[in-house]
Order: sequence, then C-alpha cells, then structure tokens
Amino acid sequence: MKRLALVLAVLGAGIAASPFVASSLAAAGGTSTAATKIGVIDMERVLYETPAGKRASEKFEKTRNSKQGELDKQQKQLQKDAADLDKQAGILKPEVLKQKRDELEKKFVELQQLYVKLERDLAGERTNLIQDLLKQANPIIVEIAKQESVDLIVDQSAVLFADKQLDLTEKLAARMK
Repeated sequence: MKRLALVLAVLGAGIAASPFVASSLAAAGGTSTAATKIGVIDMERVLYETPAGKRASEKFEKTRNSKQGELDKQQKQLQKDAADLDKQAGILKPEVLKQKRDELEKKFVELQQLYVKLERDLAGERTNLIQDLLKQANPIIVEIAKQESVDLIVDQSAVLFADKQLDLTEKLAARMK
C-alpha cells in the first residue's frame, strides 16, 4: 500500500511539473508540445465495483475471515483460561498461582504477536491484490488512453480536483471482467 501511495505521489509530482518542463523547453528554444491531456481513474471503485475487483475482494475477505477466526479462537481460549485461573485463585498456593499467571501473560503476549503478524500478512495480501488488479487493468488503461488521446492517467486518490470530463473510471470498469 505504501509503494502504491509513493507511485501515485510521484505521478502527481510529474503532473505538477509538466507545465514547467514544457515552458522550460519553449524558453530554451526547444519545441513545445501541445497541452498534455490527462485522465483520471478511481482504482478503488474499480476494485469494488467490477467483476474482477469483486472476485479479488471476495478472495481477500475469505482470507481475512479465516485469519480472524484463528485469532478469535485463541482469544476465547485465553479468556477461558483466565476465568478458570480466577476461580482457582483462592485454593492455589501463591507460587503456583504466580506461575499460572505468568503462563497466561506469556500466552497473551504470544496472542498479541500473532495479531500483529496477521495484520501484516493481511496488508501484504491487500497489496498483492491491488497489484494483480493493476496488472490486469494496465493493458486496458493503455487502450483507453490511446482511444481517448490521453497522455497521462492518474489514480483519483492522487488528485485533489479533477473535472468530471477527465474521469475514465466508467470506461475501465466496463471492460474489466
């Protein structure tokens, strides 16, 4: 996700710099090109509204639910163990009680580590999902750019404002199967 944000930021900087580059070329006596035509695509919409995006999202949700189920199971077991220990606290020797509490704390720390690992795994899965969708969309985006005579297409998330006429999302969504 961070890599995608970085790419989008670089593209945004390129868009911002393009008028300066063209004016610098003209001032230096170079040839000036016509205005750059820009298009915008909302990849988040493509992810959630196209058949390809929906399939990818469903796959991600299954993975997320599976990992969440694993985490919930261990959390419930830890809660059960803690409740059992609380019930036995009055009859256990202090050193045995301390040992069992230490074991519970260790299990709690392990559960926290598992949670962090699962979150990291899910972030990686989401990044892969978006990259796969972009790979699938890229040839279509190139075709749309040629058909529309667009020189540059950026993701909506990198744009602060764009006229609705620049939005090519529907054209991409219609072709993503």
